[in-house]
Formats: sequence, C-alpha cells, structure tokens
Amino acid sequence: MEQENLVRARSHEQKLKRRADILDAARELYLEGDGTLPSAAEVARKANLAKGTLYLYFSSKEALFLEVLRHFQKGWFENNLDIIDQEALRRPEERDSTRVAREFVQYLVKNEKFLYLASLAQGVLESGSDDEMVVGQRRFLASMVKRTADALAELYEITPDDASKLMRSSYALVIGLWQMSQLPDRVKKLMEQNALNNLIIDFEDAAEEAVVHYWQVSAPGMKCREMMRRVAAGECGES
Repeated sequence: MEQENLVRARSHEQKLKRRADILDAARELYLEGDGTLPSAAEVARKANLAKGTLYLYFSSKEALFLEVLRHFQKGWFENNLDIIDQEALRRPEERDSTRVAREFVQYLVKNEKFLYLASLAQGVLESGSDDEMVVGQRRFLASMVKRTADALAELYEITPDDASKLMRSSYALVIGLWQMSQLPDRVKKLMEQNALNNLIIDFEDAAEEAVVHYWQVSAPGMKCREMMRRVAAGECGES
C-alpha cells in the first residue's frame, strides 16, 4: 500500500491539485465498481490521503459525488455541442434534427453509470450536499443547457426557450426510463414467469424511441434554419 500523502497543501495550486486528485480517485473507484457509491474512506485511500483530509475539500461524500456527476454532465453537454457542430457542417438539405436527438441519447446509453449518479442527484446527492455546492451545480446545469439550446436555435428553426425545454425534458425522459429498466434479476424472472414481459424495458430502444418521438411531437417544425432562409429567398430552385 502506498504511503499516505500527509504533506499539507498550502498554496492555491497545491490545494487545486489535491482537490483534483480526490475527484479523480472518486471517479475511478466509481467507474471500477458495480454502480454503487464508494465510501469516503475508500476514496481517501485511493487518493493516498487521510480520510479527514477529504472533508477539508468536500463537506460530505454526497457533495464529492455531486461534483463527479458534474464531470459526467459536462462530457455529455460537450458531446452534444460537438454533434451540433458536425451537423452544421452538413449541407442544409441534409441536416436532420432527428439524427441529433438520436445521437444525444446514444451518449447516455453508452454511459449508464452516469445515469445512476444522475438518478441520485436530487434525492441523495443534493440532499446531502451543502447549499453552495447545490447552487453551483444548478448554475452549471443552467449554463450548459443554455449553451446547447442557443446552438440548436442557431441551427434549427426553434426558439432558445423551446430548445431548452427539449433538452431538459429529453434528459428527464432518459433518466426515468433508465430507472424503470433497472430490474433486479429476481423481479425480472418473476415478471417473465407471470406474462408481464411488456413491462420489461429495453433501455436503449425505449430511450431512443421516446426522445426522438418527443422531439418530433414537441418541435414538428424544427427545420434547418439556413434551409428555411433559402426557401424564403427563393434560392432552392436555382441551379
């Protein structure tokens, strides 16, 4: 076992690095595990720190994993912005908002452990975190939703407010379906034995279908903004 790092971090840079080391340890342990939250003692041990040192940087285990959740959320939002940028490189007549919605969902499908943390956000992580951490997390989410909504509104014929609603509701849909799909083996077997298979959810198929359908119903006129401009200007029929 490695020796604990008992040297006190004094400079601002040293404190930032120690905080980052704790976050890295928490994230690695979580991803290596079975989906449950590692204990504060496990995280401190992974970071080669005394358990008490961890609480100098995070008020609770829940506050620590709320910050880990923010890391995952940041990855999802950045992925979404990349998808929008890639879509913008396509010819206007080839741009498809349904494809964008589908690719948004695929990132979540491939990162199911992120969804476990997201499902704990309000009931566990925020409840066990200090006010400053909760407000910071909510402000972060608001800023990332706004960035994504603004990017969608620039590309498609949709208002930023409507795009923001699409993002929030799509995220909630995916989390809800993921929670419903997480059946213990015993319960799943009982459902199969009692002809209740229609209540067993294939998460990937259900999430994609639900979000794509939601986009089609909630924003049926979500057409490429540049294409709409060209149609209005009478440019589309020109050779």
